Amino acid sequence: MHDPQQTPAPNAQRAATWRRYLRFWGPRAEADVDDELAFHIDMRSREYMERGMTEADARRAATARLGDLAAARTECIAITSRRERRMTRAQLVDAFVQDVRFGWRTLGRQKGWSIVAGVTLALGIGANTAVFSVVNSLLLHPLPYPEAGRIAFVYQEPTEGNSTGMRVFVNPDPELVALWRANARSFEALEPYVSSDQALRASDGTQSTVRSAWVLPSFAAFTGTRPLIGRVFTGDDVAQGGHVVVLSEPFWRSRYGGDSTVLGKSVTLDRKVFTVVGVMPAAYRLPRLSDAVSDVWVPLDLRAKQRGLSVIGRRRPNVTMADAARELNAIYTRSDLAKGDHGEFRTKLSAPSELVSFRQSLVLLSSAVGLVLLIACGNVAHLLLARTAARQRELAIRAALGASRVRIVRQLLTESLLLGLAGCIGGALVGWLGLHALVAMRPDSLPELAEARIDRATLLVTAALAAVTGLVVGALGAMHALRHSAHDALKAGALSLSQTRGQRRLRSLLVVSEMAVSTVLLVGATLLVRSIVHLQTIDPGFDPRGLYAVQVNLPRTTYPTPAARRTFTQQLADRIRTAPGVRAVTIAAGAPPSRSFTIGALQVEGTPDPKPGTTGFVDYNGVSPDFFRTMGIKLLEGTTLTDTTRQARQALVNAGFAKKYWPGQSALGRRFRVVYDGKEEWTTIVGVVADAFTGGLTSEASTPMYYTSGQDLFEPVLIVRAAAGADPIANVRALMTQADASLGPPTISNIESALQRSVAGPRFTMLLLVVFTMLALVLAAVGLYGVMAYAVAQQTREIGIRIALGATRSAIAKTVLRRGVAMAFAGAVVGVLGARWGSKLLENMLYGVQRTDSASFSIGVLVLMLTAVAACLVPMRRAVSVDPLVSIKAD
Repeated sequence: MHDPQQTPAPNAQRAATWRRYLRFWGPRAEADVDDELAFHIDMRSREYMERGMTEADARRAATARLGDLAAARTECIAITSRRERRMTRAQLVDAFVQDVRFGWRTLGRQKGWSIVAGVTLALGIGANTAVFSVVNSLLLHPLPYPEAGRIAFVYQEPTEGNSTGMRVFVNPDPELVALWRANARSFEALEPYVSSDQALRASDGTQSTVRSAWVLPSFAAFTGTRPLIGRVFTGDDVAQGGHVVVLSEPFWRSRYGGDSTVLGKSVTLDRKVFTVVGVMPAAYRLPRLSDAVSDVWVPLDLRAKQRGLSVIGRRRPNVTMADAARELNAIYTRSDLAKGDHGEFRTKLSAPSELVSFRQSLVLLSSAVGLVLLIACGNVAHLLLARTAARQRELAIRAALGASRVRIVRQLLTESLLLGLAGCIGGALVGWLGLHALVAMRPDSLPELAEARIDRATLLVTAALAAVTGLVVGALGAMHALRHSAHDALKAGALSLSQTRGQRRLRSLLVVSEMAVSTVLLVGATLLVRSIVHLQTIDPGFDPRGLYAVQVNLPRTTYPTPAARRTFTQQLADRIRTAPGVRAVTIAAGAPPSRSFTIGALQVEGTPDPKPGTTGFVDYNGVSPDFFRTMGIKLLEGTTLTDTTRQARQALVNAGFAKKYWPGQSALGRRFRVVYDGKEEWTTIVGVVADAFTGGLTSEASTPMYYTSGQDLFEPVLIVRAAAGADPIANVRALMTQADASLGPPTISNIESALQRSVAGPRFTMLLLVVFTMLALVLAAVGLYGVMAYAVAQQTREIGIRIALGATRSAIAKTVLRRGVAMAFAGAVVGVLGARWGSKLLENMLYGVQRTDSASFSIGVLVLMLTAVAACLVPMRRAVSVDPLVSIKAD
C-alpha cells in the first residue's frame, strides 16, 4: 500500500506542474498561496480520515479549523507579494550593480578603445543635440505663448496665390480684422499688431529712434504676461485716443536705469505726447518671427486708418486650420470689403513653424546630423564586434563556470549602455558648445537662431539617443558573441573565431554603409558649395559699389499724404546731391536687395481680359528717370522715362518681361496693365533694360518686372551713389537733421553689403553642412581604418606565410589597398544612388547649379576615394612590414 503521507494529491501535483510553467513569466503569489492552503487542507483531511472520519466530514472539519480562508488568503497574498517584490528588487539592484562594476573595470582596462568609442558617440550625439535644440526652439515650440499648438498667423494672399518664391502676403485692413473679431467662432482670440520705427523725444529732451508696436489691450492676456510695474492698456485708453505708452523692460533698464518713478512721465513719439503707464517684462514681445524687438508699446485702435495689420490668433480646441480659414474667408467674402476697390483675396492660415525663414535649412541639417549619427553608430558597432571577437575565450570561460547566456548578454548590454552614458554626457557638452558656436556664427538675416536653447526636451532627446544607440550596438555585439559554443572557443585554435566569414562580412557591410552615407553628404555639400560660389561670382546686373539706400521714417501726423512725403524726399535729395563725396541721388519705391510688388492681374494688350476677381503679385518698382543711370542698369532699347506724370502712363520693362510676352519681337510701344478691380489704364513701354538682381542674389533676375514713375510713392527710398572711397553717411544724417530736426535718424544701408547679406542664409547652411560632412567623412575614414587594421592584425600569420612562399610586398600592399578601395567604391555606388534621391531636399536651395550636376557628384566620389586610400595607408604599411619568421613563430 502507498503511504498517503508520502504521496501528494493529484490536484496538488497538477497545480505544482502548471505553476512551474507559469513561473516562466515571473512569480505568482496567488497560485503559491492557493497551493499552500490546499496542501494544508489535504494534509489535515488525511489526518481526520485516519481517525475514522469520512472524506467529506474530514474536509469540513479541516476547513473549519483553518478559520476564515478568504481573509487568510488575502493576507498571505499581500505578505508573499511584498516579499517577492523586495527579493526581486534586491536581486535586480545587486545584479545591476555587479554588471556596472564589472563593465566599468572592463572598459577601464582598455582605455584607448573606450575613449575612441565614447568620443565617436559624443560627436554623433552632440551634433544631433545642437541641431535639435534649434529645431525644438524654432519649429516645435516657436512661440512662448499659452496653448501655442493652436496658434496660427492669419493673412491674405491673391487669388492666384503667391508665385514670387518669397514669404510675401497681404496684411488685412483694420475694418476686416474688426469683422473677424466680431463674427469668427473658430477662434478664442484674434490679435492684430503692427510695428515700425518712430522718433522718440523723452522728457529730458533726448531724442532717438525706437521700435514701436501697436497692440490691443487684450494682447497681454493672449501672451499670458503681466506687467512688471504699472498696468497695461485698457479699453478706455483706446477710446480716449490712446495717449498712453508701455515700455519694454530692456528699454526701461537701458534708458531709465530701472527707475520705477518713470510711471506718469511723458514721452513724445513722432510729435505726439504719450504718458508712461507701465513696464512689461522682456518675455512680452511680438511673435518671434517679427523683424525686431519692440521698445515701446502703443494702443492700437481698429477704428483709425491704419496700414495693413499682422494678425495672430488662437483657434478653439478641435478646430482645424482649414475650417478656420474657410470661416474667415466666408466673412470676408460676404463683406463689402471684397466688393470695393480693395480687390479680391483669399484668407490663409499658417502655423508659426511654417513661416520660419530657416525652416528648409533646418530640415536639411537635421537629415545630415541624423546620417552623422548613423555613421558614428556604425563605427562603434564594428569596434564592439572586434572587441567581442577578441573576448571569445573570456566569455567561453564565464559560460563554462556557470554564467547563463542571459547573464552574458546582460553584461554586454550593460557595457554598451555605459558607453552610451559616456556618449550622452559628452554629447550634451558637444551639443552645448556646438549650439553656442552656431548662434555666434549666425548671419544677421537669421535673428531667430538667437532664441535656440538647450532645454529639458533637448536633454531628454539626447539621453534617448544615447540609450537607443547603446542598446542597438550592444545587442549587435551580443548576438555575435553567442554564435560560438564555449567548447569551440576554448579550443587551442579558438583565435580563428574572430575571423569567421560572417563577422568579416558584417564589419565590411558597416564600412560600406558608412561610405555610402558619407557620399550622400559629400555630394550635397559639393552642390551647395558650387551654388554659393556661383552666387558670389555672379554679375548682379548693376554696379553696387558705393551705393547706399536711405530710408526716412516720416510720421503720418506730419506728412499725411504721398505728395507731402514726395516733396520732403525731393528736397532732401536735392540737399544730398550737393554734399561732398556724392555723385548721384535718385528716388525709388525700393532699393536692392528688397523687392516691390503691386497687386493685380497682369494683362498684355491683345490678350483676353483676366477673370473678374483675379489677383496676383507683379514685380515692379516706382523710380525717377535717373534711376537706371544711378544704379548702373544698362538700357537695352528705347529711352528712360520722359514724362513722369500719371497721365503719361510710361513704363520700362526688363529683358525677362519682354522675352516672356513678346519673344523675338521688340517690346517698345507695346502696352500692358495690371488689372485691379477693373479700373487700371493701359501703360506704354518706352524702354527695355537689362535683367538685374535687384531683389537679391538669390532671386531670379529674369523674372518679369516693370518700372514706372514714382510720383505716388507713400514711402520713397533715396538711393545715393558715393564717389570712390567716400562715405556719405555722416553728411546724410547731418542734412536730415537740417531738413527736419524732429525726425529720428534715417536708416542707411550699404547696398553692396546688403547684397552679400542676401546670400548669408544659404552660405550659413552650406558652412554647417560642410562641417557635418567633414565630421562624417572623418568618422567613416576611421571606421575603414579600423576594419583594415583589424584584418591585417588577424591575418598576420597568413601574410607571413605568403611572403615566405615568395609573395612580393607590393602584391601584399595591393591586396590590402584593393580591399579597402573596393569597400569604398561599393559605398560610393550606393551613395550616388542615394544622393540622386536625397538631392531633392536641396532643389530649392541651389542657384545656378542643377541638383543632378555631374561635376558635384564626381567631386564627391573623388574626395571619398582619396579619403579611403588615405585610411588604408597605415594598415597597408603594417602588412608589408610583417616579418615572416616572427609571425610564424608567434603561432
